[in-house]
This record gives sequence, structure tokens and C-alpha cells, in this order.
Amino acid sequence: MGWLKDELLGVFDIGKTNKKFMLFTRDLRPLEAEATRIGEVEISGLLCDDVESVVRWANSALSKWARKMSAIAISTHGATLAFVGDGGELLLPIVSYNFDPGEEVKKEFYERYGSPEELYMKTGTPPLGQLLNAGVQIFWVSRRFPETYKRARVLFYPGYLTKVLSGLDSAEFTSLGCHTYLLELPGIRWSNVAEDLSLPEHMPEPMDVWEALGKAEGVVFTPGIHDSNAALLPYILAYNGDFILASTGTWCVLMYPGAKFAPSRDDLYRDVLYYVDALRRPVKAARFKGGYEFDHYVTVIKEHFRVDPLSFRLNREKASDLLKKSGMFFVPTLTPGTGQFPFSKPRVVGRMEDAESAYYYLNLSLAVQTWYGLNLLAGRGRPPVFVQGGFARNDVYLAYLATLWRGKVIAAEYPEATGLGAAITALCALEGSTDPRKLNLDLPMISGEVVRPLEVEDRYVQEYVERFLALCSSEAPN
Repeated sequence: MGWLKDELLGVFDIGKTNKKFMLFTRDLRPLEAEATRIGEVEISGLLCDDVESVVRWANSALSKWARKMSAIAISTHGATLAFVGDGGELLLPIVSYNFDPGEEVKKEFYERYGSPEELYMKTGTPPLGQLLNAGVQIFWVSRRFPETYKRARVLFYPGYLTKVLSGLDSAEFTSLGCHTYLLELPGIRWSNVAEDLSLPEHMPEPMDVWEALGKAEGVVFTPGIHDSNAALLPYILAYNGDFILASTGTWCVLMYPGAKFAPSRDDLYRDVLYYVDALRRPVKAARFKGGYEFDHYVTVIKEHFRVDPLSFRLNREKASDLLKKSGMFFVPTLTPGTGQFPFSKPRVVGRMEDAESAYYYLNLSLAVQTWYGLNLLAGRGRPPVFVQGGFARNDVYLAYLATLWRGKVIAAEYPEATGLGAAITALCALEGSTDPRKLNLDLPMISGEVVRPLEVEDRYVQEYVERFLALCSSEAPN
């Protein structure tokens, strides 16, 4: 097939705050990128995603680049739903997963569909706070806005934005399998929650993320993909399943494709869950809001000392000495009900003597959280860990994590794995490929540098970890 000079792949990567548009060549080289920050808004007393601003920005990017593109894929964060009419118009605002509908709704949900433990063992989805369970979110809408729900089409966020930009209806498995209670695993079939809510009748037929949905203005669209799964896809293609991807941002999502589907009751309240990857397979994962906590405490340190802690680079001797002293602990969790320590009370233990030491201890505490999550995924195994995203550029955090993990930690050098994964799905759609593994892609860009651990005796590491875990009070209630 001959390629046109401007036959490019377009990707929208819609994070919770940061929104990016990227252009890739058909051999997956990044060409152009633009980004914006769009937060949340309050509409009629509901905390909502500012989808109006997102669509306005996306249309602006399209008008600039549409004639150069042959295919487009959209990745977004999960747990976000649009309830639309027959013409694709919003019947309700897109409510943020950070909105809390109250405990009564959740109580009614579990009384109707089964206990959190029963649902976890079938769907791989643990109970989560706010509206992070998409099944709970749909149930809440069906109860609060019953007449609207009866006539609504339900689209996950990638499908909604695809609908707005192309006019095409879609649903795909990665968003359906993203802590939703809607799919039973590993067979990928509708759950009792989905069936009771008549979701199959409210939603388009789910597709693979690389299927060609159709064309709009001569551009092929895919049905979209969940962002963590987009980031995971290039690594699956390059390394199969024997690795863990630590995708770091507001949420730090640790994904282990090599683990079997075997939900444990011990993990029910540890934010250990199963996604459905681009190949329709369960992927064991653990999540915590590491980037959120990092940003919060960086601001605290900056305001307290009038120094920007992000200017500090790794001093290996200082990092080792501070670990030995065990002088400070940044205890999770600023967002109650999330992460491996959902019942922990967030606080700073110890005295902030200077900005640099406080910054090191912040990174050490976040590295311990990461280490704990990695252990829940891999047990005694030590698969290589690829750190992707914001923390891949944080040399203090990386050194502490490598010291704790005692396995290979690799700082991923490619900054846009989510965009790359989405671009791969767009390329498949353009090529008419039914499986990205058949494209024999060359993906050297996702390699990275192995991080050297600190030279610290194990007893100091163990002592710090034990004190940290004791402070977290991580036991689930009876």
C-alpha cells in the first residue's frame, strides 16, 4: 500500500486534568503534540467533568489537523459515563467519579446485587469510594433520574467523545472492564448488575479497541480505549506478560499482565483489582493516588520553606542516610477509601527539618506504597518493573523504589506510552488488522534505563517499611 505524505494517526489522550492531542506517523513516530488543562465544574449541585470545554478544545485540534490524518483513536480515564439521547445529545451532565452520591445508594446497591466480596470474586472489582465503580454510577443514575435513564444510551467517555467527533456509536471492552461490576471475568460476559440494569439494551455492542468503527470526513475512527490499557498495550506487544507496568500520574496504576485471575478476599479493601486489557484478558492491578499525594505535599513543602522541592536531584549518600534515620513518614491517604491503605489517616509523622530532607522522605513514602502494591501483585516473584509517566523522571523516587524492590526497576524513557498505545489501535484500524501482534511492530522506544539501588543494609530498609506500615492502619473493618 502506498502511503500519502500526510497519512498520520491522531490521538486524543484525555486525562482527568491534562488533555493531549498527538500526531504519529504510520511507523509510530511522534510528530506534533499540544496539551491543555481542563478541570471539573459544578452543574446543578453535581461535580462534573467539563466536557463542554474538552469538546471545544478537541474540535479546535481537529480543525487544525483533520486533513493530515487518516485515523483517530481516543483514550480517556475510566469510570466516566455519558447518558445521551438518540442524536448523541447529553441528557445529563457527565458526573465526575469524584462525586460522592452518599452511603445510602451504595447500601441499596449491595443489598440488591450481592456483597462487595461476592461481586469482587466474580468481577474482579473491589468496592471503591465516590463514583469510581461505574456500575454503582449507572445504578445511581437509574434511581435518581429514572425517566432519563429509561430513554438514555449509555456511553463510556471514549465512546462519547468518539460520538461527538465522528457521529459514530461505540463501546469497547477496556472501559467496560475498568472497575465497573459490569463484566464477569475471566469469560468476559455481562454480570448480574449489567443484566438487571438492562445495560446491553442501553449500550452499543462492545468492540475490540482496534476495530475500524467507521469513517467521518474521510478519517477512520476506532471505538476508543481506556488510558491505562493504552499505556499497557505497547509493553504487552514488546515483552509479553512477565513484567509490571507502573503507570504513574494522579493515579499510580500498577498492572501485571502475567498474573492469573485469582481474586483474594484479603485484597478486597486494598484497591487490588482486575482490568480487561486490549486483548480481552484480565490484568491484575493495584492503584493508589500517588501523583495526587505527591503534588499536595510538594506544595506544602514549597509553601513552608519557600523553596521549590522539584529542583532537588538525587544525592545517593543523602538518600541512604535519611533512610537509615527513619526521620519522617508521609502517611496516606488524602483520598479516603483509595489505595492499599484505604482506612489510613493522612498525616506527616516527624519533623520537617529542611525542604530537601522532606522531599526525600515524601518520595521514600511513595516508593513504599508502590513497593507494597507490587508485592500484592507478584507475591515473592520479582518481575521487572517499568515506571512510566511522571515518576519515571523522579530520580529520588526511582532510587528508593529500586532499593525496596530488589528486582529490576526500569525508568521508561518514552514519555507518551498512552498516546503510543492508542496510536497502535488507530494503525490497526487503518490497516484492517484484527490483532496488533500481527503487525510485527518495532517498539524500541519503550525500553529504558535500569535504576541502580542505594547501598543500604536490608535491616534499615526493613525497619523503615515496618514503621511505615504500622502507621497506615491498613486493616479492613470487621
